Amino acid sequence: MMLQLIDRRKIYFYLVLLLILLSTHNLNSINYINDFFKIKKITLNNNIDENLNQEIHASLKQFYNFNILSINSMEIISILDQFNMISDYKIKKEYPSTIKVEIKETNILAYYIDNNQKTFLGENGKKIKNEKLIIDDLPLIVGNIDIEKFLELKSKLINNGFNLNDFETFYFFKSKRWDLYYKNTQTLVKLPNDDLDISISLFKNIIQNSDVKNIKIIDLRIKNRITLL
Repeated sequence: MMLQLIDRRKIYFYLVLLLILLSTHNLNSINYINDFFKIKKITLNNNIDENLNQEIHASLKQFYNFNILSINSMEIISILDQFNMISDYKIKKEYPSTIKVEIKETNILAYYIDNNQKTFLGENGKKIKNEKLIIDDLPLIVGNIDIEKFLELKSKLINNGFNLNDFETFYFFKSKRWDLYYKNTQTLVKLPNDDLDISISLFKNIIQNSDVKNIKIIDLRIKNRITLL
């Protein structure tokens, strides 16, 4: 009986020792795998503004040493969405430990004054307040800006062969109507609320086919009527 008891004790001892060894081995393996898949590098494409590049890099540093297998792309997206200068991005995981982010900057369309501060409007429809940003030849928007309405106007102007910087100033009124100051002829164009495509096309025909050097105002507000002053 005593021999059986000793044998049993030995068996229990070796079983416990084996479990300990296996556990230690597994723990080391798990630690190795976790370290292998830790994010050690985050790269951005190099064709964006250097200041923006540095700001985004600084914001993404928090993800270093995260496990690349378990990180949710939405966590990175929520950071990128805070930068109004970004219009589009792609996030790519390169295993085992690199995150690549391709970023496209938005085009700046115009600027306006908001609470005494120069504010830029991006093609992505976002407001951009950046004192370091210097862009020449941008048109000014005057009035209580409606971004959706401005993007709609911009689309119709481009469809008719104009560029936004053909205009010095866009005046937006409470009635949701636009006046445009055309630089080439120094002419103020008064557009109606409706039928913008027709009115812009008509304005284009006037400046292409008429002598407008002495015309200061082209009033298209009333349907089927053109007033030149």
